[in-house]
Amino acid sequence: MSKSLPRIFSNPFLLVLLTVLIKIPVFFTNHIQEDSFITWRVAKNLLNYGVVGFNGEERLSASTTHLYVLVSTFFQLNFGDYFIYPLLIFNCILFGIGSFWLGKVLFRKDVINRGLFVILLNIVPPALTASCLGMEYGILFFLYSGLIYFGIRKGKNWAYLIFPVLLLWTRIDTVIFLGVFFIADVIIRKKLNLVFILGGIIGVVSVVSFNVIYFGEFVNHTISAKKIAYKNLTRNNSLEFLLYQWAYYGGLIKKYSLFTFLIFMGFLAALAYAVKQIIKDKTQTQFSIKVILLAMLAFALLKITVFAFMRAYFDWYYWLPRVFLFIIVLYYVLLYVPVRRKFLVPAVFICCLGLYGFQILQSWAIGYMEETQRMQIARDIQTESHGIDQSILLEPAGKIPFYTDLYTYDEVGLVNKKITAQIQKDENHWWMNSVKEFRPDYIVTIIYKPGDEKSYYKMTASDDIYFDSHYQFVKSYPIAEIHRNAPAILRWIYSIRPIGQDYHLYHLRK
Repeated sequence: MSKSLPRIFSNPFLLVLLTVLIKIPVFFTNHIQEDSFITWRVAKNLLNYGVVGFNGEERLSASTTHLYVLVSTFFQLNFGDYFIYPLLIFNCILFGIGSFWLGKVLFRKDVINRGLFVILLNIVPPALTASCLGMEYGILFFLYSGLIYFGIRKGKNWAYLIFPVLLLWTRIDTVIFLGVFFIADVIIRKKLNLVFILGGIIGVVSVVSFNVIYFGEFVNHTISAKKIAYKNLTRNNSLEFLLYQWAYYGGLIKKYSLFTFLIFMGFLAALAYAVKQIIKDKTQTQFSIKVILLAMLAFALLKITVFAFMRAYFDWYYWLPRVFLFIIVLYYVLLYVPVRRKFLVPAVFICCLGLYGFQILQSWAIGYMEETQRMQIARDIQTESHGIDQSILLEPAGKIPFYTDLYTYDEVGLVNKKITAQIQKDENHWWMNSVKEFRPDYIVTIIYKPGDEKSYYKMTASDDIYFDSHYQFVKSYPIAEIHRNAPAILRWIYSIRPIGQDYHLYHLRK
């Protein structure tokens, strides 16, 4: 074993292959992030109608990522209906390559530590979610790592030009990463990098120009829609709650509580100690690596803090910041913990394996819920009809619209500007106004049925009469029943952290 490890770790192909193989179990959990299907529906729409949009020939930047739409289109073109797992494997490969590049940055000549770093990084929870759940974060991590390795570390001008453009075409919020690492590059090289600046300018100008020319808007519609739909969606305005949210999204414990906050603060205190030790060291860590690690820390904490305090209630925004925090932890543990390797490596591996198991169970819990509820709704609708000639009003706009191909009105307005317009006209009664104006063939409501006094589907007495006369109740999908029928280990997880909500399906009366 001791002889085979150096051969595997020194072979990039085998090392990346190993990172992909260890992620295969995640695919069997059926956990794929809902918003992935929005991007994939846009890609399908581009193939079927030649239009970047969600509903036929309507142009709309319903996906937050232009580059991933094109990649998804390529995979759908070549693999048809079976594109999902080839695309997920591709994402895992890109994440593995990115981690190998960072390993070469941090452990330039230390093959064993580099290999251990790559393997361990790829089994921690945020790496698994970023790689395997279908979002654009495998590509994003690949691009982040490419800029650090070929640009910041090796000083290649082409990298300073190409990677910023690709990053901004992947997600516009990568300006945070580019800003932090631009400063890091200036500190390392002690001069302004004009090519880096040019790459950023070309990226911003090209993305904004495309949005304006093609969609008639400066930023992706999803950003505008969320700002309008969520402006009153504030769970709690107190500083206490915002700090709990900061810890909730910065760490791994998914519970808004003082306990979560204290655990995260303890983690940050330990991380601060580790960073201090790395900075003080004058033998093992080069100055440039110290700056890169500090830039990773600054980026991670800055993005977590900005997005948490902006009330961005979407866990995927925080996956890669958590990955960068784990990178610093692994670097410190592998180089600075004063424990003999034969004890240290098994201990670290067991710890990371425990986190790996934690994520597998969490993904299984989520995947089981989605497969037996939202996917079942899609299957039930498919038995009657499907296609763009019929419509649906629902939230969220991921799996169900993707598998039914129905023309979609979503409650946030992410995939349909007509809903955004209704929200702007009447914040209180937009939902019922939309039902009356658009008369969708199917309606899916969350938690409550329309007309329930607790429901946020606000209706007057006449609205109630209108809805009952025009829509027929089809079926409820109660989350409690799904929890009760789950395997024993999942029932135990649901008792600790209930996942999901009730859904109700309605059909337009004929």
